Amino acid sequence: MTIRAVCFDLDDTLFAYRKYARAGLRAAADRLEARTGEEVHEELLRLYFTEGITDGTFDQLLDRHDRNSKLVDDLVDAYHDANTPLSPYPETEPVLSTLSEGYRLGLITDGRGGHAKLRRLGIRSYFDAVVVTPTIESSKRESEPFERVLSTLSVSADAAVYVGDDPRFDFENPNHLGMTTVRLRRGRYSDLEPKTDAAVPDREIPHLEALLDIL
Repeated sequence: MTIRAVCFDLDDTLFAYRKYARAGLRAAADRLEARTGEEVHEELLRLYFTEGITDGTFDQLLDRHDRNSKLVDDLVDAYHDANTPLSPYPETEPVLSTLSEGYRLGLITDGRGGHAKLRRLGIRSYFDAVVVTPTIESSKRESEPFERVLSTLSVSADAAVYVGDDPRFDFENPNHLGMTTVRLRRGRYSDLEPKTDAAVPDREIPHLEALLDIL
């Protein structure tokens, strides 16, 4: 079957999530300072990036400062509502531009605020279909997001490639559907290995430009 569509994950596949996290953490620190008068910007960045507390970060911070845990939701909102510009990886736009000349392009992300991320990155116009799973009450742990993007692109699974970085969630369902899966090994999960054979991608690449050679 001839490949007709290429679909991508977003975070750490097309841009460095660290930049999004840094901007979000600063926005959350701004929000906390506005609510309490307490300045925690450097402490919050240190908590996340140096201490590696990336889950429950705001709970930890508020606990350390003996602040009401009800502030967590407000800080989470501030994190995801940050609107400072983001930059894709240097090779992202050249690769998307080249691929758009011969393939339909899709994107599937589990990240909250995926549409806003695309606007901040300035790359929304490259995609013929975008699925942000929280908006459809699903996730890449299920087949629905992949089926939906294939339907929107009007291609069969065996005529589509899916490119992602996270072996925990990115490959099992597209493998099951019959998509060709490609792992970009970089970002937060570059050292993780698939836990099951079903989650092993068909191909691995070290950088996005190598995708052009595969296709």
